[in-house]
Amino acid sequence: MEAEGANEAEAASEADYWVGKVKSIRRYKVKDHDKRAPYKPLLLLWLIGRVAGGLPGRVAYREAEAELRPLLYKHPVGSSRPKVENPFVYLASDPHLWRVEDTVGDDVARMDRRKKMSPPFLRAEATGVLAPQFELAMHDPGVRSAVVNALLHMEFPETLHEEILRDANLGHVVAVEQAARDPRFRSTVLRAYEDRCSFCGYDLRLDGSPVGIEAAHVQMRTRGGPDRIENGLALCVQHHRLFDGGALGLDQDHRILVSERLNLSDHDVAARIRRLVGQRIRRPLRRYSLPAPEHIDWHSENIFKPHAR
Repeated sequence: MEAEGANEAEAASEADYWVGKVKSIRRYKVKDHDKRAPYKPLLLLWLIGRVAGGLPGRVAYREAEAELRPLLYKHPVGSSRPKVENPFVYLASDPHLWRVEDTVGDDVARMDRRKKMSPPFLRAEATGVLAPQFELAMHDPGVRSAVVNALLHMEFPETLHEEILRDANLGHVVAVEQAARDPRFRSTVLRAYEDRCSFCGYDLRLDGSPVGIEAAHVQMRTRGGPDRIENGLALCVQHHRLFDGGALGLDQDHRILVSERLNLSDHDVAARIRRLVGQRIRRPLRRYSLPAPEHIDWHSENIFKPHAR
């Protein structure tokens, strides 16, 4: 029994160690404040998925580029398309996790920026390698689960976690863990909006209880968003997912924005979404606050996929 307890403690200690390492990866900063930076976490999730699938933690840039590009494109920040070379090279600033070397073993991260960020050079010469200790740790299911969940909660809304796991080939080996939240947040938000979607008015009930209606955060909790009504919206399941995925947003007049990147080819669904464009959200009951400007700004800068229709 003592040996079993010691093994469990050792495993927990290793998980905490690697969770601390991935949480400390260098972030992109703008004007002295953290901006959402999902690309390094996505690269790490993809690499962990490779290892979990029996592939080595060593991968040529030309191979990674083809597989990573669609994953990064699904989760962009701002209007520009992500460049695969940025996380691939810059993650090497955390050598306890990742190294990039050329064909003779030289450290690419230490090279001149013009060279190391050149896609033709990287395709011809560069290979990324997971740090051996980190790769070994990712074979332990408990450590892997803790690290993957830490990466998910660092940069991604909870409604997207299952999808990201599938895209990174981790859905069959890692279960999503919900972060702790103030239990009063959901009840307060749903009460404020009278159990109705603030975008479309959806209010179905089963035996008197609302179904398919959720309390959404405008600014992610793990990125500084509080569990308070001024950071909340009542949304149906569909609009919650679209809001967290950046297809829907808000302006400072609380009018609904619809991203031009959202494909509206289906006539029935498209008509319902198009009716949202420019519409003000349903106001909460009088004593409750609408989403605050600073949280709307954060969502616009970090989640919404510009430009609006």
